[in-house]
Amino acid sequence: MKQNLLLNLIAILFIFISPSCKEASHHESNANQIPPQLKYSGIKYTSIDSLEKGLNFNIYSIDTVTNEKANVIEVDFKVHLSDLFWKGLKNQGIEALYISLSCSGKKTYTSPINYYSEKFLSLHDEFLLVKDGDRILNYSIPIRSLELTKGTHSLNLIFEAIPVRFKQDSLKSDLKEVDYFSHKPVASKTIKFQIDAPELISTSIEVLKFKLNTNVCDPSKYDYTFGGTGFPDLFWDVQCGDDYIYHSPEIKNVIQYTKPFQSTYFMCAPDDKITIRAVDFDKGPFNTQHDVIETWSGKITDLSIDQPDTFSFGNLEYLIVQRKLPNKAVDKRHKNK
Repeated sequence: MKQNLLLNLIAILFIFISPSCKEASHHESNANQIPPQLKYSGIKYTSIDSLEKGLNFNIYSIDTVTNEKANVIEVDFKVHLSDLFWKGLKNQGIEALYISLSCSGKKTYTSPINYYSEKFLSLHDEFLLVKDGDRILNYSIPIRSLELTKGTHSLNLIFEAIPVRFKQDSLKSDLKEVDYFSHKPVASKTIKFQIDAPELISTSIEVLKFKLNTNVCDPSKYDYTFGGTGFPDLFWDVQCGDDYIYHSPEIKNVIQYTKPFQSTYFMCAPDDKITIRAVDFDKGPFNTQHDVIETWSGKITDLSIDQPDTFSFGNLEYLIVQRKLPNKAVDKRHKNK
């Protein structure tokens, strides 16, 4: 009897202790994680050229990773801007510096400028420096943009600080209209490194047709004209990772898109995220952006080449899609360019 009672007490004590042990172990695991931007990768790099006068680019790491959208070259670095150098820039009428990256492969990739309405820069843009001090930055370069063949490649990566001058702007305080954006950097650094590039796929996407599921969504809600009882103005588009690839012509006042269109050809890695959206064209005096009706996302290998795929989900009764490969004639013309 006493032995059974003792065994029961031990069992109860074990029940209370076990979850606490698991929780402590999990907490310890999280505490030991290193922030991604401070991890050093195995990729070695050498400095080829450097033009730094009080503005220094310190590289923490370069790595090839697959993030949630694409195969990328991930670069973690710090920009140090000295007070003396910043005062010299201000004396020249330079109000900010924009940090740009470029990487040369078969094609050269240059990081885009985050413009608002084509001419405005936000003071909250992490790549825009408006004062002295340190800034830790991270940038991901899509490997597909370099159009490398599978295998080992030596690449040059260039960091540049581009001088910017703003117009006198009485609009929102955090948005500044650009008056001058120089193409000559005040500081730069070039480094060389090697990567093992994955195999890239040259492909395009054809949407044969799609139709809204009127049992799930009310198509008239997409019509915002006065007293409007019509239907949406439909089109579809394609993205690869964060890159906008193609959009089809719009068809007005319909619930079914019946004319097949094929996107332009683009390069992608097998793990890159492909996004196809069914969209209502809705830019006008009362609307500032299109309405996304439904979205399909997956890898390029999720789409068939030999025959169309039919998807039925969400607000769509069906979406009929087929992947296309370039024919030999297209490849030959491309090679002769």
